[in-house]
This record gives sequence, C-alpha cells and structure tokens, in this order.
Amino acid sequence: MKRILPLLPLLLMIAACGTQAAPTQDVSSMVNATLTAIAQNNPQVAAPQPTFTPISIQTQPLTTQVAPLVDSSNQAPSSSIDPTWKKYTNAQVGFSIQYPSYWQEQTLPDENPGKHNIDLNGTEGEVELIWGTGLGGACPEGFQLLAVAKGSLPACHGQRADGTDLWSLAAQSLGNTGFEGFVYTNDTTTKSREVVLQVISTLSFP
Repeated sequence: MKRILPLLPLLLMIAACGTQAAPTQDVSSMVNATLTAIAQNNPQVAAPQPTFTPISIQTQPLTTQVAPLVDSSNQAPSSSIDPTWKKYTNAQVGFSIQYPSYWQEQTLPDENPGKHNIDLNGTEGEVELIWGTGLGGACPEGFQLLAVAKGSLPACHGQRADGTDLWSLAAQSLGNTGFEGFVYTNDTTTKSREVVLQVISTLSFP
C-alpha cells in the first residue's frame, strides 16, 4: 500500500488524460471536396446559373418626309411676283408659267414633228420651254437646282462670252412626253438675273 501511494498522483493524471474528449476535426474541407466531386460526376446537380428573361421592345418604324431640295440662292419668293403678270398654260402637256406683262409670248416653229417650243422674252431675259420627244443632254459642270412653283428642277448653269447667264433645265418626263427648257439673261445686272429667276420660279406642272 505504501508503494502505491507515491504513484497515485501519476495514475490520476493518466486517468484524467484518458477521459478528455478528442479534438473536433475540421470537416469543412471534406464537405467542399465531396460537393465538388458530386457536381463533377453529376452535371444535373451543378449549381444553377442565373437566368435572364428577355424583354421584347417593340419599336414603331420612323417615317420622315423629305422636302424637295431647293437652291436657296436662286429661289424667288412668290410674294414678290407682281399680280399683273400674265400666265401661259400649255394645253397639250398642262404646265403653266407666269411672266411680266411687258414680256412677249411667242410660239416658235417646231424643230421636228415631235418637238414644240414656247418662248417668253423681255428686256431682262428670256425663257424658252420645250416639250415633246428627243430631249435630254449632259451637264459636264454638274447640275444645280432652280426653284419652281412646287419644289425645284435641276439645271445646268453656265455663262456666255458676254458674261450673261444661261440655265439649261434638265429633261423631265411628263406622262408620255418629255420637257426641258432654257433660261437666259440679256445683261449681267442683278435685276435681270432676279427677274428671269422669278419667272422660272412660277413654273408649275399638272
């Protein structure tokens, strides 16, 4: 008994150590590894991807109206037309034009059986309108736009040797016939240029 007593404290310490709870193992890494393996072997249980519901946006087509191009530098305001001006209306094709009361109207001889001319002339210049067949021509300098009653007409502009202006109206289709014309100034003054452009600005088509 005396031999056991000195060893009693040591035995108690050993017994106490034997009764301590085993340290808790960290299982988070094991869980993560297990879930990863399950996802790799079973794609069906993979984490769901975010989904997006498409939004249908309905748009209305944009419609625009394009106004006829007009060369504003040549446009003569209709309000400046003298109410005493005469009016010529073509019975065959239907176009019409106004001109100063002191200008002269003259029907020119036909150049060929299908080409007809009307000439309006005054102190400032002249406007010759042609309708029929066999019309047309090129414009190496490029066309510009002359204002008419509704919109504009392309015209080939040039100057003659004396410095006066000449505009050749590009050929247009009017039903079953063609249309073209020429506009001249008789001198180089601004007034004459304005008057002849005012005359052509009143040109109207059916």
